Amino acid sequence: MTKHRTAALAITLALSTLGLSCASDDAGTTDAASGTSSETTAAPVATDAPAIDLPDVVVTYSVLGAFVEQLVRGAADVVTIIPDGQDPHDFEPSPRDIELINNATVVVANGLNLEEGLDDALATAAANGTTVFYIADHVTVLDIVDVNDHSAHGHSHPGAQSDHSHDDHEHSDDPHVWLSPATMLEAVPALTTVISAALTVDLTAASEAFASELAAVDVELGALFDELSDCQLVTGHNELGYFAERYDCTVIAAILSSPSTTAEESASNVEFVIDVIKTHNARAVFTSLGTSPAVARQVADEVGVPLVEISTHYLGTTASYIEFIRQLGTTIAANLR
Repeated sequence: MTKHRTAALAITLALSTLGLSCASDDAGTTDAASGTSSETTAAPVATDAPAIDLPDVVVTYSVLGAFVEQLVRGAADVVTIIPDGQDPHDFEPSPRDIELINNATVVVANGLNLEEGLDDALATAAANGTTVFYIADHVTVLDIVDVNDHSAHGHSHPGAQSDHSHDDHEHSDDPHVWLSPATMLEAVPALTTVISAALTVDLTAASEAFASELAAVDVELGALFDELSDCQLVTGHNELGYFAERYDCTVIAAILSSPSTTAEESASNVEFVIDVIKTHNARAVFTSLGTSPAVARQVADEVGVPLVEISTHYLGTTASYIEFIRQLGTTIAANLR
């Protein structure tokens, strides 16, 4: 399986773009009247000492928060709205959460209606002048494929706007962009530029280091999945599209065929999933936040395959985005051998 290697050029271009963007920011600006120069401040080296009076970068959910933390590396306080372990699909903000968004220097969100309960607050903050950065506006977005309808086919389109209407389109966008490090790497140059400008800091070294780490873990996972003779995935809900696309896997069925965990399991769909597992000799059922544990257990027990809990929407025991995506990949691969 070598399809993930075809995107190596895209990663190289992203790293090159990042270097050029950051290099152009290094020169600072010059005041024409005084002849004095104004340069951005280098991002501070992270230490064990508590941060004092740092600007706030507010992030919607925990995995994205870990991603931003690895980018800014101590240049800001990263505050996450949705608690780790809580489903971003159905989260409703408190007045305190809305206040945090309104007072932020920068807000980073996923977009594509993942954080549907925060959409109004984010739109209001943006209208009032807060910088709101949507990751999905800066990556190649995949269409949702109804994995329980074999006649459906998906395609991708770059730079999807997170708030556009789909009334006149036949496709619908998959919001789970963070489940591919290569996809997330696409957003690093633009995110670096926005945060650097808002915080008046130089994130050149930090962003280049993070981009290299993303590329490295992508190669690591690609090699891991190249070793598999087959990668067929049965999931709790339809969430692994980006991961499957990147590492030559196929999602053959999902207990919840919807990309949102707010959908409900149907008896007919459960029976369909059981039949697919038997037909394809799938090796495991991968379940996660938002899928009924009882229903997932029923499916796994019916066909006699392991039920594997994976962390897709929250960090769990991991402390960084790199650790998160590595653990996800190694867990899936280990249960497909």
